Amino acid sequence: MRQTVVALLGLTLPATVLAQKLPDLDKVAPRYHDAAEKRRAHLITTKVCTDTAEKDKVLKRDMAEYINRCIDAAEQAQAGEAKAKE
Repeated sequence: MRQTVVALLGLTLPATVLAQKLPDLDKVAPRYHDAAEKRRAHLITTKVCTDTAEKDKVLKRDMAEYINRCIDAAEQAQAGEAKAKE
């Protein structure tokens, strides 16, 4: 019985409920804005890298490595842009 209930819940819950949501800066306390902005940027970068991996048809076994490389490259690009602004 319990397995049936768990299975039914698993089928009825939409995927968006299980996904991580982007932090809304209007709903975050002012002292946590910096952390929320960093988290939001990281989630967006991760989503872009995941979408790129799916578009490039990366195998599931190589997906984590591909995404990590993509995130590292994005962080280096952001650091380069920040350095250029100074």
